[in-house]
Amino acid sequence: MITSRFFFCNARSMVHCIALVLAVLGLGCDAAFSEGATQLKWEMLVPSTEPLANFPQELPIEQQEALRNVLYWKGHPSGELSEEFALQRDEAKKRVDADREKLAKQGVDLDALYERYAIWAGETERRGTLTEKKHDGKRVAIAGYLLPLDFDPKGTTEFLLVPYFGACIHEPPPPPNQVIYLKASAPYAPTSLFEGVLITGTMRVQSAKKDLSFVDGSSKVASGYVLEGETIEPYQHEEGGQ
Repeated sequence: MITSRFFFCNARSMVHCIALVLAVLGLGCDAAFSEGATQLKWEMLVPSTEPLANFPQELPIEQQEALRNVLYWKGHPSGELSEEFALQRDEAKKRVDADREKLAKQGVDLDALYERYAIWAGETERRGTLTEKKHDGKRVAIAGYLLPLDFDPKGTTEFLLVPYFGACIHEPPPPPNQVIYLKASAPYAPTSLFEGVLITGTMRVQSAKKDLSFVDGSSKVASGYVLEGETIEPYQHEEGGQ
């Protein structure tokens, strides 16, 4: 289902986060990467494609707001709802109807606008699943932030490696080709959540979907790569990177 959450955040993840990675991680600094390993930057995990215009941001503000209302309305489940959710859905529907009538007077079809958005969002999502096959089986080194999949104080061997601080928790997860499922060769205990690390190991171009636990529940996060980690080293990001 295409939701307003996707509208507000996924486009930013796809269009802006890749561009911010170098600044966030400071990957251009003089870190000592393991001998024989190819230094990877996160943007190297995204295949080259023709630029995709950020369709929603190109619309007038009034049409953007109308689209948000449609997405909010469609994001509510159908069928039997609690009184509170039913009221919210009814109010959202009223706003959509008002927007549809208002835009129609300007010669704009709100339903057609939503269909155009749905096509754009689907293509954005598809591009987020594309991976670089040339990295498969290669020994690589890449810096990022660790999210443990198991909170064992003695350490764990399964993590998600993400390109920027706050990914998957403070906002929706990055696209799969910007998430790496890390399988460490030995248990590792991060000193803190979102610890900056430098990983060296063998990259596999292989999709995975893992449960990431939060204080208030869990969520499945898709990744486009699996990294068989040989070493995990704390990584000091440049000042101003976060």
